[in-house]
Amino acid sequence: MTVPSQRLLIAVIGSASNSLPERQQQLALEVGQQVVDSGCRLICGGMGGVMMYAAQGAHQSAQYCPGDVIGLLPSYQKTEANPFIDIALPTGLGVARNAVLMAACDAVIALDGGSGTLSEIALAWQMQKPIACIGDEGWHQRLDSLTLDQRRDDTICVLDSLAELTEFLAQLRHGESTSYEGIQLSGAGRHSSESLSLLEQYLKQGFSEQSLSEQCHDHTYELLGQGSEGAVFACGPTIFKVFYRSDFTMLLFTHLCQISQCLHSAGVDDYSPVPRFAVHKGEYLVVSYPRFESEPYCGGESARMVSFLCAMHRAGVCLSNVKAENFRTDVKGNLVFIDIGRDLMPFSDVMFLSMCKRAFLTVHFSQHPAFKAMCSYTNDHEGFMPVTDHDGNDLSAEQVTNLFGEFYQEVRRGCE
Repeated sequence: MTVPSQRLLIAVIGSASNSLPERQQQLALEVGQQVVDSGCRLICGGMGGVMMYAAQGAHQSAQYCPGDVIGLLPSYQKTEANPFIDIALPTGLGVARNAVLMAACDAVIALDGGSGTLSEIALAWQMQKPIACIGDEGWHQRLDSLTLDQRRDDTICVLDSLAELTEFLAQLRHGESTSYEGIQLSGAGRHSSESLSLLEQYLKQGFSEQSLSEQCHDHTYELLGQGSEGAVFACGPTIFKVFYRSDFTMLLFTHLCQISQCLHSAGVDDYSPVPRFAVHKGEYLVVSYPRFESEPYCGGESARMVSFLCAMHRAGVCLSNVKAENFRTDVKGNLVFIDIGRDLMPFSDVMFLSMCKRAFLTVHFSQHPAFKAMCSYTNDHEGFMPVTDHDGNDLSAEQVTNLFGEFYQEVRRGCE
């Protein structure tokens, strides 16, 4: 819980060069002053360049009080701090002090800058800190409204004026400040309510296809699962996967359209090994497919897996990651892969063989504690030696290899 009297620490980062252009000097002065004008304290790397001019600007604020400007120094020497630092904290960490600075602050304002500034922005992103960029050089233009990865669904805030900086700082003051809880895993920390809002926002604002929008009319949304790529919902007769917004994810649109076309054109009787999904691109990337009755798959059932692989071969589609929890068994007993995303790949002989190896391990070892290690080894090796190195497996390497040979030959016969 935030103590009311505790003022926010705003990190100002940017070039450490002592020969900044005059416009950057002036911008840093004004940013530093606004930070303190807004009732916050300023924290920086304590050295020259943007750090010095921002610290000087903080001193020019009518709200300034001694102790409002803090510098985290890369060296062990307090004397290396610029003259406007009130509290100099030597770290002796060199560039690693960037991580400490990002952990200590409540939000980050980046003024142009180069690779060092970029490293701080990336750390702040991982630590869930609000980030704003201002200026006309460096990373300002490149990060315009960018989502770095799936850890977060917000974007880096790009400010075009000092008036927008004032608004940014005001929002920080009136928002809830959260304590640093460690770097979040990609896709982690997303609550069901947040994921649900993604779907609702997409359907309300970013959706242009009336037919699908009408399918969702008068239906409630049920969260089925969420992971590193996105969240999966059921809405009436339709399943949706809403991908977390990022530049990389949006590149999946063309890729998934190609996979979808392969599945629609395959002509595999009435059985599709992957639901015949549609791809929708608006503010978010969304795939949808008809809801179907199914049960979880927990491994085993070699014949069903062989049928699945043969159907994938005919459809011209492969998987780069096969594991039991990403399959369902439909009412006819067919295996259906439901984790639609980047793991779906266009067909190639090499990828198909790799998929068959992982499918074989899924059938025979999916419940084994070392399943992931087994799969990792077979990605880069022809044999199955590590499979025999784990407790709970009584088969020799030769026996496992022979067993896979029989499995693969059955797949090949089914594909002819």
